[in-house]
Amino acid sequence: MATGLVIHISSGDDKHTEVLTDERIRIGSCDDCELHLRMSDLPKRPDGDGLVLELARSNGSYRVASFDSSLELILNGQRLQTNVEIRDGDEVKIQPSNLALQFFPIRSLPAVVPSASREAHVAPFIEQAALESAATARRDDAKVFLREFTRELVREIKPSTKLVTLAIALALVGGVLYIGFSMFQEMQRTRRLIAEQAAQLQGARDQATRTNQQLTDLGRSNKQIRDSLSLAVKLRSDYGSGVCLIAGSFYFVEAGTGRPLRYSEAQMNESGGTVQSSGDPQTLTPEGKGAIAEYEFVGSGFYVGDGFVVTNRHIAQPWRADDRAQSLGSSVRGQPRLKKLNAYFPDYPQPIGLKFKLAAQRDDLAVCSLETKEIPAQFPVLPLEGDEKAVEVGKTVVMMGYPSGPDRLLALLDDAEARDIQQRYGGSLDSLLGYLAQNRRIQPLTTQGNITDLDVRRIAYDARTAEGGSGAPLFGPSGKVIGVNFAIFTENQASNFAVPIRYGLALLERAGWTAPAENDGKEAEAAASQQNAHPALLVPQ
Repeated sequence: MATGLVIHISSGDDKHTEVLTDERIRIGSCDDCELHLRMSDLPKRPDGDGLVLELARSNGSYRVASFDSSLELILNGQRLQTNVEIRDGDEVKIQPSNLALQFFPIRSLPAVVPSASREAHVAPFIEQAALESAATARRDDAKVFLREFTRELVREIKPSTKLVTLAIALALVGGVLYIGFSMFQEMQRTRRLIAEQAAQLQGARDQATRTNQQLTDLGRSNKQIRDSLSLAVKLRSDYGSGVCLIAGSFYFVEAGTGRPLRYSEAQMNESGGTVQSSGDPQTLTPEGKGAIAEYEFVGSGFYVGDGFVVTNRHIAQPWRADDRAQSLGSSVRGQPRLKKLNAYFPDYPQPIGLKFKLAAQRDDLAVCSLETKEIPAQFPVLPLEGDEKAVEVGKTVVMMGYPSGPDRLLALLDDAEARDIQQRYGGSLDSLLGYLAQNRRIQPLTTQGNITDLDVRRIAYDARTAEGGSGAPLFGPSGKVIGVNFAIFTENQASNFAVPIRYGLALLERAGWTAPAENDGKEAEAAASQQNAHPALLVPQ
């Protein structure tokens, strides 16, 4: 028989429980409902008195008396019907809201409820014994006997015995106190010793740490010294095959017609000899059948990946710095034309054509691309330094290039072999370099020095070089390229100049170069404008 209902109400995360024992239980938002629901939890209704559901107790159980038919009430997954008995665990959902009611009927209590307060039961013989014990005088007699016995015993003991006993007791107490104090003192001393040993141990550890740090610093310093001494050898082995000798030629054409400019035809005297011209520069002309004025040049460059080669502007556009072309007079206004531009790599038998891509306006830098479908795998990609702090005065640098061009390469051979090669191929720069490439004679010169001075747009260093070293890479102590060699100081052959590589990075980006994986950290693009240099001090190589 149900005497009440336990109702669990849940609306989203809001949950609580009500216990009702009324005969009729009205559930809704009305004021007289036994279970009051918030109107915000109920679906909106156009009318109604606020009653959602009414339950009535009948025949010992609660049944559905009535409900709001305008609401969609679901009992255990089915639409709610009147006169349905509410059973244990039934759930009524009010659609479309999240409000749900779960019912648990309370069954009736037993007819007989035992009383909570009952008197303690004591056995009669225990109670009788307690009364007799309280009424007798035996307990007091025992106390008196013990007291008198103790007094007599004390009177019978001699004073000397008492003194001895007292002395023994005092000695025992004193001994215990002495032992305790001694142990306390020993513990204090032991603690001090432990603290001193701990301090000594910590000092030894600190000293060992400092010694290890000194050894580490010394080892690092020794490694830097070893690396600096062997830096040139290591870089030559790792990146020498990526430094190329650049050779080519150019000529001039007449503006407007495009006819090539030629040397004037030699004039003959009556005896058949050549008439010597005055000291004036030889005149070029588009007329006649004289030889076309063609100027050969050499320089250096290096491979940076993605098919790109970095060199100097005066190598990719050699007429800007060629003294021979500048000294020649011309009766017409000529325009320069690049006839050929080739790159000769070490241990590679064939020259590879270069295509001019882009040149800086201010800095002596240019970017070219290799005219080949497939880049040989033997060409290493030279890493470019992106950290400006890596360039400091006094740091070790390595220059790798081709100063003096083919002359230095021939000087490395035996005199007889060099003379033979010069006689057979010396008439043409292309033939000479082609022979040297076929015989694996193209090898860069590697020199080592230090940075002597720094400027915003220049690096001064003392690693030796010469004409033909223009465009050569300048490596820093990290093994990455920090600059591009472009000039020497005329008053001191040991003072050379390089353009910081950060300007080359900016130029490469503008040319469409994609940095290799190891060069992810690139510098911001630098502005490129006309270089401001004193012509009497700096000479392009």
